[in-house]
Amino acid sequence: MQRQLSLSESEDAISPIIGTVLILAIMVSITGTMLAWGIPQIQESEAYAIYTSAQNNFLNFDADLDQVIIQGEGSSRSSTVSFSAGTFVHRENLDEIRYYYETTTWSSFEILGIKNEATSFAIIDNKGVIENFDITISYPNGTTWEGESLAHIVSGFPALVYGTTATYSSTENSTVVGGFFVYGVDSLSYKYSSVSGVYKMRLFNGGIVTREPGGLFFVSSKPIIRSISTADSYDSLVLYQTDYNMTTGAKSLTGGNYNFEARNQGGKDSSFEVYSIRMGFTGDSSTALKNYYSTYWSFGPETYSISSTQSTAAANMGFEEDIIYKQDTAFDFRILERTIHVTFNLR
Repeated sequence: MQRQLSLSESEDAISPIIGTVLILAIMVSITGTMLAWGIPQIQESEAYAIYTSAQNNFLNFDADLDQVIIQGEGSSRSSTVSFSAGTFVHRENLDEIRYYYETTTWSSFEILGIKNEATSFAIIDNKGVIENFDITISYPNGTTWEGESLAHIVSGFPALVYGTTATYSSTENSTVVGGFFVYGVDSLSYKYSSVSGVYKMRLFNGGIVTREPGGLFFVSSKPIIRSISTADSYDSLVLYQTDYNMTTGAKSLTGGNYNFEARNQGGKDSSFEVYSIRMGFTGDSSTALKNYYSTYWSFGPETYSISSTQSTAAANMGFEEDIIYKQDTAFDFRILERTIHVTFNLR
């Protein structure tokens, strides 16, 4: 009897201990699960809050830059920009934009190979009116090169650089039938590396392209374009091409509160009566820009290539996928180049 009583008392003593251990194990498991799920969610929410705060600041800064760009040489404006994390940097020639235009309806061109540092390119008239072209290339240092296409290839000129322009005409007369511009795109860029991934924003040409973790660049603020239109056609289309000049102090900023001042230093205006505008892009924001111009400005996709039956050398240049706008009536096409001087200091 005494042994049986001893066993019963022992079992009664162990039961509460087992229960307590089980409860503690369950609580530890629940707490671990909550921490494993909750902490990353909290960190991601904090990262997104930091990004959206910076985005709102840069949207306001971009609006001020728009006014400086539009108002003309000598105009200036001050802005306050705050961001708690990430870096802000001036990046030169980050992307490339190419503009091509046609000034007649009786000829239409395939042009391949135009890019920075190119030393040759292909050109052919799809309508077969012009066999060979006279080419005039103007460089930003003030020099020019003149030559002719041979078997649809233009070569022998100094390498193209950003800021280069060109015109082309038939060798049989002096009528200019088209031309092109090649620009490197300066940007004021923000980058924030977080637990969620990398956030990026780039301010250029009066607009902003943005990329969030796991996604592609998209246009979050529209580049500056001015137009006069009637019905389904343009009377005038004006594009701005901006360079940023930050000559004082560091060109890279870390998180903080800053005063920015932007001043318009002027630039060159180019104007043509055209029937079509083709735009080409190089860089990781290319798709975003193609989509923007196609959605809002009636540009459409076009693949440019030259067959081997037309020219073997030209065909070897491959193909290019750009966008184009064209209409039956001539319209005024302008590119306004502007240099914006930007200074900053800590508040």
